[in-house]
Amino acid sequence: MKAVTQTTRQKTVVNVTTGCCSSKRKKGEKGKKRKCKKKPRFDVCEKIKICGRIFQKCDGETRVYFRTVGIHRPSTSVLKIENDSDCQMKAIINMSSKKKIIEQTIDEYQETVFVVGSIKNLKIMCTRTSEEDKICKGKFELMIRSRIA
Repeated sequence: MKAVTQTTRQKTVVNVTTGCCSSKRKKGEKGKKRKCKKKPRFDVCEKIKICGRIFQKCDGETRVYFRTVGIHRPSTSVLKIENDSDCQMKAIINMSSKKKIIEQTIDEYQETVFVVGSIKNLKIMCTRTSEEDKICKGKFELMIRSRIA
């Protein structure tokens, strides 16, 4: 006996009404139209993407790759740091709120992703003990999402 498989394709249509500007009137109101106040259904957000290259000597000195100046809006950020070298990187992220500091070591040829609140600045320190004059390379991507005031 042969097995028979049957599938059904369905399409669902949904009608959505917001109730805004409806034709319902209060008692005693004849011929007056209600004014409609449009409310945004979602928060309006602004997205900013910042990319940069990391290129510095592996001498243990800290260098600033990103910093905010004069921004006071709360935001959420996704920070991705890639290490494309033989050096170890140490990322130091200073947060705007409560002066919190996040430190993370990124090993050779690895990447790290952070989801954090408002970033004040990003610093990178590269270290390598075996060879002198070694160069540390990589890149960072910062996606900032903040509410539009």
